[in-house]
Amino acid sequence: MENQLPIDIHLTKLLDWIIDRRQCPRDWQKSVIPVRNKINHAIQDMPEHPEITSLLSGSSIHYFNCLKIVEILKETEKESKNIFGMYSSQRMKDWNSIVGQYQKENIYLGEAASILQRNVAYEIPALKKQINKCQQQQKECDDKFSSLEKSINEVNYQIKQNCSELGIKGENIAKELKQLPEELINTFLQIVDKCSALKNTFEYYNDYIEYFFKRKAIDSMPILAHLINKGNTTVFEWRTGIEPKIIEKPDPFTFNFGDDEQKVQEDTIDFGDFDIDSSNVQLDIPADGEEIDWGDFGVSVENVEENFQSIDFDIESLKNEIIVENSGVYIPSDGIAKETDAYLVLEWTETRNMLLNDLTKLVTFLKQKLNEMKSDSDSLVISTIMQDAPKTVQSCTEKDLSKSIELTRDVLNFFKSKKIEQLFRINDSPHYLKRIYDQFVNKRKSIERFINNQELMKRRQKELTVEENCIREKLDLIIKKTKELQTFMCKDLSKRYNGVRINLMGEINLL
Repeated sequence: MENQLPIDIHLTKLLDWIIDRRQCPRDWQKSVIPVRNKINHAIQDMPEHPEITSLLSGSSIHYFNCLKIVEILKETEKESKNIFGMYSSQRMKDWNSIVGQYQKENIYLGEAASILQRNVAYEIPALKKQINKCQQQQKECDDKFSSLEKSINEVNYQIKQNCSELGIKGENIAKELKQLPEELINTFLQIVDKCSALKNTFEYYNDYIEYFFKRKAIDSMPILAHLINKGNTTVFEWRTGIEPKIIEKPDPFTFNFGDDEQKVQEDTIDFGDFDIDSSNVQLDIPADGEEIDWGDFGVSVENVEENFQSIDFDIESLKNEIIVENSGVYIPSDGIAKETDAYLVLEWTETRNMLLNDLTKLVTFLKQKLNEMKSDSDSLVISTIMQDAPKTVQSCTEKDLSKSIELTRDVLNFFKSKKIEQLFRINDSPHYLKRIYDQFVNKRKSIERFINNQELMKRRQKELTVEENCIREKLDLIIKKTKELQTFMCKDLSKRYNGVRINLMGEINLL
């Protein structure tokens, strides 16, 4: 028998091979249905035994499982065995009957071949597909978690960047933002100090245009000249040249956000809900022919004429209340700085923009003069013209001009710094501070939302891991049962062909 060649059968052709060789009838499925019903009924009453529990788990029960169950019942039901070797136990009778029906016309071969084909072609690939899907979803959760972590880092970086630009620590944003307007005073002092450092440069510019163009520098750079000479005074003093007696500034803006905003909402008065029933409203409407009494205002033509004659049209008496200088500037006689006149020069947007224009003019002028000095052309003509120029103009060197340009640019760059720009925006529009706070709040909420989504991704990933492990256990079990069934089938078929080895070919060997 060892010299005989083995019989190789492809798994997809196994059922047809068994039927074609008449080892099993073609309509075996009809005969299997009653057997399956008996098995479903019999498994409801089974003894507690670990091997039986293992046999009943996993894929559906087949003929070879039933043989094993009968062997186990011979041990568990041995007390019911009589002197004739027969068992009186109903369990034993049921399972012996099931085995007998399976052996009738060898219908178990058709069922076993069908189970093998179904497991290899459908059940196992489906479980593997579910595992791949779980792994893919876990990877998506990982990618989503990493993306959320990246978003959190980006928003945190933006918050730190914004705090750095504003010059705050970010520990208590609402409190620190409310303290920003207080820094404007020091900012104004810094600007005045930087402008005061341009005094020599401004004198050079003033002497130059006065010598060549016969006009004062104060006319072209009024704000810069005022800051150098008098400092950051009120707009009233810059405009009129007179120090105000009284400064009536508008009431400071109250910032209500953060804890204050919540407190204001809690302190809001609740007036209740007043429902007015229009059916109960009564109006006293005069009857037809009656006139409405509008009251007595005491107005008549005679009174109007008397009041008109009593008006004092003496314009001369009003001249003492208004002072107009030669320049045509209006100066209130009471010396009170009101509205925009009450602001400081650097505090008012218009005068601050004028200062930036002055500085831009000055640096452009200095760069032009430096370029002229560096060029050697027409040096004889220039020296001739400069003979009668002021000493400040004659003694100015390239080094002096370069230093002046550097000082002027330093002032301009100070205005362009992020923190100073933000401070001036807050000064110009107090509501801008509230918008900054809202931006911080929205970013913090975004971080909280990202963190919550990360927690969801973690929980989802754990659920997918548990699901994958369950499917993998089920897959391992069904592969094990399939391998066992393959062994049983090969041995059974080998007995039918005088012990010739039977090999099942195909994907079943790749499990």
